[in-house]
Amino acid sequence: MLDLIINVERMEDDAPSNVVGMATASRLGAFVTGMHVVAVYPPIMTMPEAMALLDTEERAAQAHGGWWQALCERYGVQGEWEVIRGSYVPILAKRSRLAQFIVTDLPVKNPDSPIGFDNITRALFGDAAPMLLVPETWQGVAALERILIAWNGSGEAADAVKAALPLLQRASKVRVLDGERAGLPGLAPPALSLRAWLARQGVTVEWEHFDDSPNTGKALLDEARAMDAHLLVMGAWGRSRLSELVLGGATRYVLDHTHLPLLMAH
Repeated sequence: MLDLIINVERMEDDAPSNVVGMATASRLGAFVTGMHVVAVYPPIMTMPEAMALLDTEERAAQAHGGWWQALCERYGVQGEWEVIRGSYVPILAKRSRLAQFIVTDLPVKNPDSPIGFDNITRALFGDAAPMLLVPETWQGVAALERILIAWNGSGEAADAVKAALPLLQRASKVRVLDGERAGLPGLAPPALSLRAWLARQGVTVEWEHFDDSPNTGKALLDEARAMDAHLLVMGAWGRSRLSELVLGGATRYVLDHTHLPLLMAH
């Protein structure tokens, strides 16, 4: 049985990550853990009332265990409710490592926030399991049946595809955009045989060459719209993290502008 974790920020039935996460768990026959993190940040520990506030938040979160079990029953899945107090990013990263992937909301970008310092980016940097990121404004098909893979031959892209395999095996359409660049003959390692690997897993794909460009992120989202994709699978920060965060790149653009769920790995 597969294990999925839903990072529950909003304890509401119709929160996008809860809808997509539960529908995905039902589709895959997975065990699903609803995890709520009571975040502890060092600055608040200097406040005399901090511990009391955290205690209150933790008790309120624990009281939602019945709501979670009712949600599991509605979707016909097995699951549990877990509340953890501590540092948000390390908890999200470590707790997710035995899961196939973790489902979480992708917040609407705050233009005033520092680039690369949001919790999702930091958790991916912190070696979390692959993440299924659902935009907070998402309204779409929860079954994730039409899947677009952005392939560049990187380890990050391979990890994302492996995490997505149970979804790929049940998809009605899978399309691969192959943007892998050839390495130097005799020096670079051989390319990964993704097409043959997917065929061995029983996944039928449409395969297309994809040219990398300064506007790769926008081009990927345009391709996703053109095929009415329900999910985009890709590696995160396949190039230098610093160059992506400072100069921009496909990962940064897609995270900032996506209209559909993303399954990313770093």
